[in-house]
Amino acid sequence: MARWRAWCLVGLAALTLIAGCGAAAHPAPAGPSFERDDFRFVAPTGWEVRSSTSTASGDGGIVVYLANQALRDDCVMSASGLDCHMPIDTLRPGGMLVTWAFQHCVADGCDLPAAQVISIGNRQGVRVPATEACRGIGTTEGSVYYVTVTPQRVDALFVCARNPSDGTRAAFLGFLDAIQWRIP
Repeated sequence: MARWRAWCLVGLAALTLIAGCGAAAHPAPAGPSFERDDFRFVAPTGWEVRSSTSTASGDGGIVVYLANQALRDDCVMSASGLDCHMPIDTLRPGGMLVTWAFQHCVADGCDLPAAQVISIGNRQGVRVPATEACRGIGTTEGSVYYVTVTPQRVDALFVCARNPSDGTRAAFLGFLDAIQWRIP
């Protein structure tokens, strides 16, 4: 009888573990939302979202920024024309900045970089290291998440971070999981 109870407890623990594996590993975002005709997202709780003030071309451009610290407009009018910079000067410790850009493409110009394929909002994507995108704002790490939106469009999420906590990483990954694409 004692053996049977022990096996039952082991089986119950295994079932609990298996059931827990199916649960979301990242927190569901509950911060500000952003909507366009082609996608919608909710930012992590406590994050700020700001549309880009740059002028996008028909081929691509920056759509939106999100960060866990205050953002400013990325472009301002100056005497010489539109002057554009990063929407923050320096990431604070634990900070994370995401720059969402889109690009229309053709043929092999739409191929994702060679990397392990991951799901980003139920679309195929990859994550690769970022080098140039995060310069000058005090980052300790950077990544680019490329997402195939349509056969003729690839979006890039440039992620710059400065010693982010595990909670900040989890909040960002929850955001990626919850992106809702509106393009079939």
